[in-house]
Amino acid sequence: MKSLLSISFKITPLEYARFLITSYYRKPMTIILATAGLYSLTMPALVAYGIIDYYNKGLYFSLPYAVVLLFYPLIMTGLIILTRMRNAFLKQELLYEFDDAGVHIQGEDFKSDLAWSHIREVKEIAGFLVLKSSTREGYLVKKDVLGADEITYIKNKIAAAKGAKR
Repeated sequence: MKSLLSISFKITPLEYARFLITSYYRKPMTIILATAGLYSLTMPALVAYGIIDYYNKGLYFSLPYAVVLLFYPLIMTGLIILTRMRNAFLKQELLYEFDDAGVHIQGEDFKSDLAWSHIREVKEIAGFLVLKSSTREGYLVKKDVLGADEITYIKNKIAAAKGAKR
């Protein structure tokens, strides 16, 4: 079938890190953990400077936990980026082709076809269009290589496929 839209791009480590950090800090549990970490850092400091009189744990006890809670998304992003830098599959130039049948993704040594009906939802996060094929997996498409009409086309195709599925 003839490709209606064809784009090619490469995701840099910085773009991928920005995407990961944004997607981590959007999750309610991450916000709760970061708030608990910030609380665990500020309360002992407020006691130490005499702003409040009592806090049940000293700075020596809560500091390691607070740092881990507060910076968990950054730590996870760093680990994922290190893994990504060692994986040749993730460093490849990607070619996305969109047509009436679905999305066709091709790298240097792989090819993947995804029907419109298999895309559960589409999200816009940190400069990427995320085509979610399951709750945990998705395909990243750079928004800066797409125009507004092309983004609308992709969203309409997914909505039409979801409507036909029901």
